[in-house]
Amino acid sequence: MPSPAAPTAVIWDFDGTLVDTEPIWAGTEQEMMAEYGVIWSDEMMRAKIGQPATLSAKQMAQAAGRPDETQAFYDELHRRIAERIRSEELPFLPGVRSLVHELDRTGTRAAVVTASNGQIIDAAKERLPKVFEFIITADDVPRSKPHPDPYLMAFERLGIHPLDAIILEDSVPGSRAALDAGGLVFAVPQFVKLPPHPRMHISPDALETTSLADLTYVWRTLKETSCNTPE
Repeated sequence: MPSPAAPTAVIWDFDGTLVDTEPIWAGTEQEMMAEYGVIWSDEMMRAKIGQPATLSAKQMAQAAGRPDETQAFYDELHRRIAERIRSEELPFLPGVRSLVHELDRTGTRAAVVTASNGQIIDAAKERLPKVFEFIITADDVPRSKPHPDPYLMAFERLGIHPLDAIILEDSVPGSRAALDAGGLVFAVPQFVKLPPHPRMHISPDALETTSLADLTYVWRTLKETSCNTPE
């Protein structure tokens, strides 16, 4: 079978790539911690971008002096965030709508892989573009990001080889999950610095000026490099 001339699918991260939920997460965590008299700085929030929410809840519980209440912090954090997402306009990042429209127009397959749980996604999914075939959440896999499990599941559901997709990610844990699954990554970091990798392109302009043609060019370059570079 001949190799495709363009990526068969574009796989999107959710928080910070598709939708600008990072301020919602940051504001909610800071609000909760303030109730315990704890200052949760912006620097601390940036350091946690992309990490599993279970770890964030553990850190919050410890900082609040309630280390045995990690699950309660996790549940309350997700309840508040889901409530905000459900009640506010969904903040798509610049360039997202245009790129999604191109995927739909060209018949390029698309899916979402997120470290958020189903409660968060349920609050948003009715307003997400219909081009996405499925959404894999942290609830769907034994191990979420930074482990490769969710991306391996996505490749299996799409029925494609990892090198036949391009993955959009913004965080260290997310890009690590994608790369460890054997994928090719178009990275759009907002607040963090990502270590270089031969199967990852780091975009300085996020998705604001990115077209499907741009993704295709990067995908071809990364795929060629991957095929010619032993790891």
